[in-house]
Amino acid sequence: MKYRMFLLLLLLGCSMGSFAQTMESEFAGKPDKKKNATYFSNGLQSKYREDTEGAIRNFEQALHYMPNDAASMFELSEQYYTVGRLDDAFWMIEKAAELDPENKWYQMRLGVFYRELGQLGDFINLYEPLTKKYPDDMEMLSELIEAYLLTEQFDKALAKMDVLEQQIGQNDFITEQRLGVYKRQGNGKKLVAELERLIKENPENVRYYSLLAQEYAEMGKDKEALKTYEKIKEVNPNDPYINVSLLEFYEKNGDKEKAFNELIAAIRNKSLDIATKANIWDYWMGKNEKSNEIDEQARQCGEAFIETHPDNKLGYLILGSYYIVEQNALKSKEIYKQVLDIDSTDFYGWQNIIISESRLNENENVRQHAIKALKYYPMQPVFYWYAGVASAVLKINDEAINYLEKGRRYTTDKIQLSNFDAFLGDLYHEQGDEEKAFDAYERTLRNDPDNVLVLNNYAYYLAVKGQDLDKALEMSTKAIAAEPDNPTYLDTHAWVLYMKGDYREAEKHMKKALKLLKEPDETYTKHYEAIMDKLKK
Repeated sequence: MKYRMFLLLLLLGCSMGSFAQTMESEFAGKPDKKKNATYFSNGLQSKYREDTEGAIRNFEQALHYMPNDAASMFELSEQYYTVGRLDDAFWMIEKAAELDPENKWYQMRLGVFYRELGQLGDFINLYEPLTKKYPDDMEMLSELIEAYLLTEQFDKALAKMDVLEQQIGQNDFITEQRLGVYKRQGNGKKLVAELERLIKENPENVRYYSLLAQEYAEMGKDKEALKTYEKIKEVNPNDPYINVSLLEFYEKNGDKEKAFNELIAAIRNKSLDIATKANIWDYWMGKNEKSNEIDEQARQCGEAFIETHPDNKLGYLILGSYYIVEQNALKSKEIYKQVLDIDSTDFYGWQNIIISESRLNENENVRQHAIKALKYYPMQPVFYWYAGVASAVLKINDEAINYLEKGRRYTTDKIQLSNFDAFLGDLYHEQGDEEKAFDAYERTLRNDPDNVLVLNNYAYYLAVKGQDLDKALEMSTKAIAAEPDNPTYLDTHAWVLYMKGDYREAEKHMKKALKLLKEPDETYTKHYEAIMDKLKK
């Protein structure tokens, strides 16, 4: 709209004078009423057929034979506007209004141009006498009120609102406008008086109570605000928004306990729609930092949602999340099963029932649910991951590799991709395919060069083969630097050193590994014996 207004101003500013001269000279022919009437009639027919160019030609001809024909100018203004000839359209309607100042419609269309041009002063000067002349035209009066408001002539706007309300009776839109004026004027006294009048006239309309309570709260009159909110409960105990209003009131005053009680009451209020409940729940959680108290509140809210809306999944999702955080896998599994009973396509339902079963070591359930979830989410790597890991635990390695290889293709996160490749490396190694295993480890370390587990495993497997020992030493050194008291990593490092012939360093790290080892291990013992044998000890 701003661009359009700017363009209109630019066009008008550049061409108004020359256009007026052109029109006056072009339509300065000898008057001929008969031809004028014929072309005007043809123009109307073209207009009704939506033949804009034809309409323009006919109306222009009509003007040619009667240059001061305001009706043809009025019609031409509309047609010019339609094809984007904005300067011509404005000139035509301005001329028509000048020639026939008694024609209401000419004046009103000119007013439209003034509004679009932002010439509100001209608009007001045009409409003030019009509204006096046509006191029953409520639309015209409403537009004048709007212009007064835009130009901040508040007293005039209020006076016209009274006139309009006398004509059509009390109207919510006018009431909103009047209250808005008092607000912009900072006139709290008048605002309160107006609301009290509205309450007296409409004692059952709780909305006015609510607006009055908000105004009291903004004025710092908390006692009056609370008393007004309580009045709403008296008038309509099932008012859908009273709990929301009180929640905001108590929170603003720092009484979080009462605010939370209103949140629970709002969730249990059957008159309040669930979308609003979901919004205030999100608002509450967003405003408060995570803590044990907030977790407990989440539990209560989840239970309240389920109690009030047992067929909606929202409460189950909230309660399930609480049990996930609390590490109560049995409960969370039960809750997320109910989520999927309500909505078998819910992503979080599938993800969290799988997490719960994974914590319970129910690997076959994890496998089956991950495979089912992939039917709904075939491009979600998380479900390929769980399907692959569960299959590996169940020793279905070919299936595990298949799911992990597919899942890695849908992964864009480097760390997540490195986890897929690390697991694949271990599976390929277990199957004896060292080439694919080492390739997977290489990919892992490209994306996650500090992956300690892969650094250790890859170094150990290279040492066992006696291959790339310098590389193996570099990796095992990095692993023990990250976790210097990990006996597994120390054993690997010692064995790499052994394979490189550095037996004294190997002995030092092997002794440390054995001291940290909680229980005897045959592999560690064999490695130590081999090192001691080389040292003739």
